[in-house]
Amino acid sequence: MAERIRVMIVDDQRLLCEGFRKLIELESDLEVIGIAGDGKEVLAIVERLQAEHMLPDVVLMDVRMPRLDGIAATHALKERWPGIRVIILTTFDDRELIQTGLQAGALGYVLKDITAEQLAAAIRVVAQGQVLLHPDVAHKVLTSLSSAQSLPAVTAPAPPTFDGVCDVEQLTEREREILTLLTRGASNREISETLYIASGTVKNHLSNILGKLGVRDRTQAALKARELGLL
Repeated sequence: MAERIRVMIVDDQRLLCEGFRKLIELESDLEVIGIAGDGKEVLAIVERLQAEHMLPDVVLMDVRMPRLDGIAATHALKERWPGIRVIILTTFDDRELIQTGLQAGALGYVLKDITAEQLAAAIRVVAQGQVLLHPDVAHKVLTSLSSAQSLPAVTAPAPPTFDGVCDVEQLTEREREILTLLTRGASNREISETLYIASGTVKNHLSNILGKLGVRDRTQAALKARELGLL
């Protein structure tokens, strides 16, 4: 049996945490290894889990919490344990919060009204190191570049950027098709089905796209495409 994905839940509403725990543990490949009520508590718990050689793979992180909020906690987690993947889980879809969450190192940003199936799927995707944004959130991130001169100023330190050189002219027609679907929030499977190509081929194209655009992940690729006027 494959090793289960270890999940931590961070939210100051204990009842909500327990609800998420029950939903997650219905999935045979997921397990909840801890619950924290704020950012400071999650850092303390993860430090203890490190001593037990049992770090979480994915942390579901609320934004509005006492003592240390979810954005600051995400940045602290990624700074000390870069291998931990964070999903921002909130009722807020404010553009500035989205941007600061991504800059702090979160790979996922979903709203609390998602279904149990969607939550489980989000955990699996982010556990693999892929970026996942709720469709409404993705729309806000992408349209923000066309509706404003620049993104809002943020205080959360940004992670190091990819050092690759942007080589847009080298994008093939197929890569541009995939990039267009990517910016619309399509998953690898959806891209595969739309273009009638194998999922492995999609992954290879995406890897080439990231390299040519000089970015690290799908979200940055979508933002770069909009910034350069490729769409």
